Amino acid sequence: MKVDSRNSSYARPRGHRLTAEQRAQFARERRALVGKIISQEGFQGALVVEHIRGSQYLLRMPDGTEVFASHKKQKGVVNGPLTSAGWSLWEERGRRR
Repeated sequence: MKVDSRNSSYARPRGHRLTAEQRAQFARERRALVGKIISQEGFQGALVVEHIRGSQYLLRMPDGTEVFASHKKQKGVVNGPLTSAGWSLWEERGRRR
Protein backbone atom coordinates (compact mmCIF):
# COMPACT_ATOMS: atom_id res chain seq x y z
CA MET A 1 0.00 0.00 0.00
CA LYS A 2 1.44 3.39 -0.98
CA VAL A 3 1.04 6.14 1.59
CA ASP A 4 1.32 9.86 0.95
CA SER A 5 3.57 11.00 3.82
CA ARG A 6 2.35 14.61 3.41
CA ASN A 7 -1.14 13.58 4.57
CA SER A 8 -0.79 13.86 8.36
CA SER A 9 -4.33 12.65 9.06
CA TYR A 10 -3.65 9.25 7.50
CA ALA A 11 -5.07 6.51 9.70
CA ARG A 12 -2.74 3.56 9.30
CA PRO A 13 -4.13 0.05 9.46
CA ARG A 14 -2.99 -2.05 12.41
CA GLY A 15 0.33 -3.73 11.83
CA HIS A 16 1.65 -1.19 9.31
CA ARG A 17 4.71 0.74 10.39
CA LEU A 18 5.06 4.46 9.99
CA THR A 19 7.66 5.79 7.61
CA ALA A 20 10.42 8.04 8.91
CA GLU A 21 8.72 10.98 7.21
CA GLN A 22 5.39 10.21 8.90
CA ARG A 23 7.06 9.88 12.32
CA ALA A 24 8.78 13.25 11.85
CA GLN A 25 5.56 14.94 10.70
CA PHE A 26 3.53 13.56 13.62
CA ALA A 27 6.25 14.65 16.08
CA ARG A 28 6.14 18.19 14.62
CA GLU A 29 2.34 18.21 14.98
CA ARG A 30 2.58 17.15 18.64
CA ARG A 31 5.21 19.80 19.43
CA ALA A 32 3.08 22.46 17.70
CA LEU A 33 0.34 22.01 20.33
CA VAL A 34 2.64 23.21 23.15
CA GLY A 35 1.82 26.83 23.99
CA LYS A 36 -1.70 26.72 22.57
CA ILE A 37 -4.85 27.60 24.48
CA ILE A 38 -7.67 25.05 24.55
CA SER A 39 -11.21 26.20 23.70
CA GLN A 40 -12.92 22.80 24.10
CA GLU A 41 -15.76 22.61 26.64
CA GLY A 42 -14.42 21.52 30.02
CA PHE A 43 -10.90 22.72 29.17
CA GLN A 44 -11.64 26.35 28.16
CA GLY A 45 -8.65 28.58 28.76
CA ALA A 46 -6.23 25.76 29.60
CA LEU A 47 -2.67 26.15 28.31
CA VAL A 48 -0.76 23.22 26.79
CA VAL A 49 2.44 23.38 28.85
CA GLU A 50 4.38 20.30 27.76
CA HIS A 51 4.23 17.25 25.49
CA ILE A 52 4.92 14.19 27.64
CA ARG A 53 4.82 11.19 25.31
CA GLY A 54 2.63 10.03 22.46
CA SER A 55 -0.75 11.71 22.89
CA GLN A 56 -0.13 12.74 26.50
CA TYR A 57 0.34 16.37 27.56
CA LEU A 58 0.62 18.52 30.68
CA LEU A 59 -2.00 21.30 30.82
CA ARG A 60 -2.27 24.34 33.08
CA MET A 61 -5.92 25.03 33.83
CA PRO A 62 -7.20 28.62 34.19
CA ASP A 63 -7.20 28.26 38.01
CA GLY A 64 -3.45 27.45 37.93
CA THR A 65 -3.69 23.71 38.60
CA GLU A 66 -1.78 21.39 36.31
CA VAL A 67 -3.40 18.23 34.94
CA PHE A 68 -2.37 15.49 32.56
CA ALA A 69 -4.50 15.02 29.47
CA SER A 70 -4.58 13.06 26.24
CA HIS A 71 -5.21 14.54 22.82
CA LYS A 72 -6.71 12.71 19.87
CA LYS A 73 -5.90 14.36 16.54
CA GLN A 74 -8.88 15.75 14.68
CA LYS A 75 -8.98 15.00 10.97
CA GLY A 76 -9.20 18.02 8.72
CA VAL A 77 -9.17 20.56 11.57
CA VAL A 78 -6.65 23.36 11.22
CA ASN A 79 -6.06 25.25 14.46
CA GLY A 80 -4.40 28.64 14.85
CA PRO A 81 -3.40 29.75 18.35
CA LEU A 82 -6.30 27.71 19.79
CA THR A 83 -6.94 23.98 19.86
CA SER A 84 -10.63 23.16 20.03
CA ALA A 85 -11.25 19.41 20.22
CA GLY A 86 -9.90 15.98 21.07
CA TRP A 87 -8.90 16.58 24.72
CA SER A 88 -9.65 14.25 27.64
CA LEU A 89 -8.17 13.83 31.11
CA TRP A 90 -5.40 11.27 31.25
CA GLU A 91 -6.73 7.99 32.63
CA GLU A 92 -4.60 5.75 34.79
CA ARG A 93 -5.11 2.19 33.62
CA GLY A 94 -3.70 -1.08 34.86
CA ARG A 95 -1.03 -2.81 32.82
CA ARG A 96 -2.14 -5.26 30.16
CA ARG A 97 -0.94 -8.81 30.55
